[in-house]
Amino acid sequence: MKARRVTIKDVAREAGVSVATASEALNGKGRVAPATRQNVIEVAGALGYTASRTAKNLNAGRTGSLVLAVSPMSASDASKGPQPEWDVEYYFRVLSGASARAFSRGFLLSMLPFRSPSSEFLMATDGLILVDPSEEDDLLDEAVRTGVTCVTIGRTARDLSWVDNDFFTGTTAALQHLSATAPSRPALFLSETTSSYVRDELSAYLEWCSTAGLEPIIIRSPGPRVDEAEPVIRAALSASDRKFDAVVTTLDTLASATERSARALDLQVPRDLQILSLSDSRTLDYGLHHSITALDLDPVRLGELAVDLLIAEVEGDAARRRELVPASLTVRDSTLAQ
Repeated sequence: MKARRVTIKDVAREAGVSVATASEALNGKGRVAPATRQNVIEVAGALGYTASRTAKNLNAGRTGSLVLAVSPMSASDASKGPQPEWDVEYYFRVLSGASARAFSRGFLLSMLPFRSPSSEFLMATDGLILVDPSEEDDLLDEAVRTGVTCVTIGRTARDLSWVDNDFFTGTTAALQHLSATAPSRPALFLSETTSSYVRDELSAYLEWCSTAGLEPIIIRSPGPRVDEAEPVIRAALSASDRKFDAVVTTLDTLASATERSARALDLQVPRDLQILSLSDSRTLDYGLHHSITALDLDPVRLGELAVDLLIAEVEGDAARRRELVPASLTVRDSTLAQ
């Protein structure tokens, strides 16, 4: 038979004090005589009492819950069912790191699969982590308006704490890698330009093209999913006047669509076409005919840091903090330079 949990009432009865006095003694609050406080602490230890997480949060005026959401990559995504962004492995790896860190810190973290700027929903949580925020995100607008503590993974113009990668430096290093063995004429394949990481990648690409004396080539998918991206990249690759011999993608799903299209068109990777993703995933290493060179953004670490920043603010630290996580290039079969 499972042993009954020792409660604060048991401690109070054994110590000969009221429940309120026992609670104040254990929480270090109230005007409790030092001898009484010490007696309550000793009795609690002898009985094996530990305060429940729920009780601690209620005493602190908190719910003990955090929420992680992803900003939609297009305006139409915000009004539909499960967000297509959750098809991107990067976001689940962020969620994995964030949820484990939150639990270790005494909080439960939930994923928001649908978008809703509901103030009622936001007021039921202690804080919000928003990944890849756009400058006009309804959920972030509502959270700021209602006073919910917010941290972002990615940057906005708002006065919020954030964690991010140095995408400009990472993109520049990736482009240099493509040309390390032979001159390269890369195209940039993206699905949106509202997120700070895409703007950084685009800026780095345009500057690199200007320095190399090359015409920028931007290919845009209507969405982040492979099935949305594949028709677009296949048409670009099969064009009779194609002017690029490499594709740099902002998402792993776009890289997967590119590799699938190259095979369908009998293009040899990397001889005829180099492919590089600015976001890594297991699919790019094991799920394709040619493994794809990619930037490892360390999404688990991003999630952990975001939780640490959020909890610090939930617990009363008003300072704004910004953290950069290094990205590293993982070289695989899809590029010439090894």
